[in-house]
Amino acid sequence: MLELLHGPDRTANSMELLARICENAAHGVAGQILIVPEQYSHETERALCERGGDTISRYAEVLSFTRLASRVFSVCGGVCEEYLDENGRILTLYLAAQQVREQLKFYAAVMTRPDFLKQLGALMEELLTSCVTPDALHTAAARLEGRLAQKVTELALLYESYLSVCKTGRGDPVTRQMRLCELLDETEFLDGREVFLDGFSDFTALQMQIIRAILAHAKNVRVALLTSGGQYAACQTGNETEKQLRQLAARQGIETARRSIPAREHRVPDVQLWLNGLFFGGSGSGEAPQNVSLVHAGSQQAACAYAARTVRSGVLSGLRYRDFTVCMTDEAAYRLPMQTLFSRAGIPVYCASSAPVAQNPLIAALLSAMQAVLRYEPGPVLAFLKSEFSPLCEADCDTLEHYAYYWGIRGSAWEKPWQLHPCGLGQPMEPEDEAALQALNELREQAVAPLRTLRLALAKARTVDEQVRAIAALLETLDAAGKLQTQQDALEQAGQAQRAQECGQLYEALISALEQMDQVLGAASLETELFVQLFSMLLQNTSVGSIPSVCDAVQLTTLPMLRHRRTRVLLVLGANDGLLPAFSDPGGLLADPERQKLRSLGVELSPGRSASSDREMSWVCAALSAAEQRVCLVTDAAQPSFLYSRTASLFPALQPAAAEDFPFLPDCAAAAGAALQQSALPDWLPEAVQKEARTLSQRCAYSFASMRPEAVRALYGRTIPLSASKIDRFAGCRYAFFLQYGLRAAPWKQAEFDAPLFGSFVHDVLEHVVREAQEQGGFSAMTDGEISALTERCMDNCMKTYLPQGQAAASREGYLSARNRQEAAAVVMDVARELRLSQFAPAAEELRFAPGGPLPPIEYRAKTGSGLLTGQIDRVDTYEADGRRYFRIIDYKTGHKDFDYAELLYGKNLQMLLYLFALESYQRRAGTPMQPAGVLYVPGRCDMVKLKPGEDPAQADAERQKDLRRKGLLLNDEAVLHAMEAYEKKPQYLPFAPGPDGLIGDLASPAQLAELERFVNGQVEAMIDEILSGATAPNPIDRGPSDSECKYCDFSSACHKDVCGVNARRFASVTPEEFWQALERRLEHG
Repeated sequence: MLELLHGPDRTANSMELLARICENAAHGVAGQILIVPEQYSHETERALCERGGDTISRYAEVLSFTRLASRVFSVCGGVCEEYLDENGRILTLYLAAQQVREQLKFYAAVMTRPDFLKQLGALMEELLTSCVTPDALHTAAARLEGRLAQKVTELALLYESYLSVCKTGRGDPVTRQMRLCELLDETEFLDGREVFLDGFSDFTALQMQIIRAILAHAKNVRVALLTSGGQYAACQTGNETEKQLRQLAARQGIETARRSIPAREHRVPDVQLWLNGLFFGGSGSGEAPQNVSLVHAGSQQAACAYAARTVRSGVLSGLRYRDFTVCMTDEAAYRLPMQTLFSRAGIPVYCASSAPVAQNPLIAALLSAMQAVLRYEPGPVLAFLKSEFSPLCEADCDTLEHYAYYWGIRGSAWEKPWQLHPCGLGQPMEPEDEAALQALNELREQAVAPLRTLRLALAKARTVDEQVRAIAALLETLDAAGKLQTQQDALEQAGQAQRAQECGQLYEALISALEQMDQVLGAASLETELFVQLFSMLLQNTSVGSIPSVCDAVQLTTLPMLRHRRTRVLLVLGANDGLLPAFSDPGGLLADPERQKLRSLGVELSPGRSASSDREMSWVCAALSAAEQRVCLVTDAAQPSFLYSRTASLFPALQPAAAEDFPFLPDCAAAAGAALQQSALPDWLPEAVQKEARTLSQRCAYSFASMRPEAVRALYGRTIPLSASKIDRFAGCRYAFFLQYGLRAAPWKQAEFDAPLFGSFVHDVLEHVVREAQEQGGFSAMTDGEISALTERCMDNCMKTYLPQGQAAASREGYLSARNRQEAAAVVMDVARELRLSQFAPAAEELRFAPGGPLPPIEYRAKTGSGLLTGQIDRVDTYEADGRRYFRIIDYKTGHKDFDYAELLYGKNLQMLLYLFALESYQRRAGTPMQPAGVLYVPGRCDMVKLKPGEDPAQADAERQKDLRRKGLLLNDEAVLHAMEAYEKKPQYLPFAPGPDGLIGDLASPAQLAELERFVNGQVEAMIDEILSGATAPNPIDRGPSDSECKYCDFSSACHKDVCGVNARRFASVTPEEFWQALERRLEHG
């Protein structure tokens, strides 16, 4: 007899079946079988034992259709037969596709792609479980036209070929169910037994065949279904399944009974009222329910934080962790944040779903190694070298990565000796650099050795069997088994039992995937890339599960896994539109309209979109019915699920709570610190979390305290080493100076002929050109053609240093070098034309202040210590008249540089003034005094000027000449200025012009220059005292959004502006008159 137990309460239906099993057991009825979906077997066994006691296993057993097959085979024969699994099916499909490749047109281009084979495998399973034969597909294809006819014909060919290959080896796992059906008909295994089915919303065609065999032999068959008398979406699938079962029983002449199961009183009234209103047309209530809540979170992290807080509060009020179930509508989005957050909160959690093997770091590293040998792309290579399988230590790996990143190492360059400079472009190769390069090549050899061995073995392999052996050899070389065991032991010691269980299965899963490749494709010949792709896909498809390691833990699960559970408190994360329910298209190789067309021709596949929606709604109803005492829907999207909105309409007085009401563990330390500073720590936080929260609070209150004297000496030494760039950096921001020159932090950059490198290139070219021009009598003695030829020769020599041969071959760098050569040549010609107009002549180029240099370093004595300034003057020009010698300092600047008086007041851009006064002091001490005539910034690049339609080219030339004017500060002496540039009305290059009352521009008298010298030296001495005091607090100069030290700072992410106050120094522009007045006041007041 077939008895259908139906009703709208899934839990009540299940409890009725368990009660009947236990009642039969009490009367001595043995051999009872309860069939449930595979994923519910553990929960059902536990529920049966709770209901029937320790001895219930003598009278009943819980099986799935798969486990029923194993049970029947163990009794009736067939247990030794081998079947493919999902991965084996994909590999077998590759062989099947190869057999019919000449007949394929529609799928010819994709037939060997792993993603296509995976979709094809899913379709093969669907065809088999739907009891569709290749002949049925051929018949349907004959009645179709056009593209769909060709598509179905080729699918039929692939299906036929696949079944043929399976007959010569392992059978498809679905054929195991077919064999079960045959044995149930042929044997007496089920004769006289009581059989129960629970947890199914519908059955496949093959499962219906098995049920037919069960009905033919079992004494009684009872099936629990979620149905209702009304036309509710949640019950449509159950109603349709009931109809199919009735027809099946009728065809066999078996009596059918129908019994309605009323809803049980195991839920609190609020929750039962909510379920009735949500799925079965019930009405809500005008009062806000106490046990149904809605939460709108601003992010997934906030939703997870609310769940953690709810669990912690519930436990403090007397509930157990196991009383809570957190349901994720999107496992990929919520699983990792939830596990991380619960771990930090000290909440035990068990995730019921399986974990993909490929997500394990060690397995991912092995996949990276296999990907790396295909093309030696930087990503896979470095992923392998950063893993625990790496032959390098962490520091060596960082060194290697830095070089590879800078020079863009990829492809076969990993296996060839590296020859480019270890310090980057524009550096001469010194002996110590050659030693560093040799050390790098030794690290490279050590790093690449296992990859090279694998690459050569795979390249030599002629069959999949040999490729598998190459991978196995790599595993042995890297001691994969030992490292995975070490990882498992570490996880167990850390108390992460579930992850330790999963880790313990990884090596077996890895070897199983290799064995499948060998057994199914061993004699086949695959390209290395296809072999790696297939093997990677096998690992992507392989998952490992675990059993609960503790009795009292929060259950973290998904909607499908929840359909057969009961829980006191249910928290649903992701109650968003499109996720609850998740209305999905069956998809795959056949679109829904194509499925409908096949269905009209008698080829019944999976339900269409409408039926799928009904089935999804029945699953959601079954899942949410797990709640007994409290339920909460949490959305983190702008558009919540219609079930969320329906709940709000059922209970108008229910106000959704905002995420701000539930601060737990915020997104970042800065937000945590800010929140904890405003209120006391909640008492429900566990001690571990309170400790972390206090740490965050202390970090929020952190201030950049001064370093101790011994720390300062350790970083900088007893005498502070200074340079113009260091002084400029400290004046711009103390913290940036500390990071760059104290901690020696540096951003990672890639080789590029960028603006700074172009500036160095122009400096070197100008140095050589000016020096050789002076040796030939100066630019006045040379023609433009001679100057151009000299420039080209100097650029050729310099380019050998700035752009090595290997880098010059790169298309982008080669293009940039050619373009920059043109610009550098224009700069040289501009300097030559200026010097032709000047009586000042170059006397020195690249004049260094340094130990062992032409000039000694400059010493500054401050109150608390001393500093030693080293540097290099780009060019020194001199002029002699009336027995007096004058000199000026020239600095080439490839960027737009103004002589900014406001920056001088804050100690920035002192470089040329420091050099000016230092050179004057040195000459005075040497007995050859010279009068400083000023400092000039000479443009080191010639920008293009856009010429508008109809505009006179002469106007563009005037604009270009304006950009080439020098900036700086000059001695206010007309005779000296005329010597710098012979002009009639106004100078072409110099930064001044005649006015009605004298000269106007950036000029200073000898007295003002003396004041400026005192000020500049005082600024440096004050900076030395500040460095020695250990000051590191950020104090950036900020002149607005477009002119701030922070805008292009490499260390802007390190100063914690969101947590710690940054005392920016804001100031406006200063005129020359205001500058000299401010300077006088500062000197008067010390």
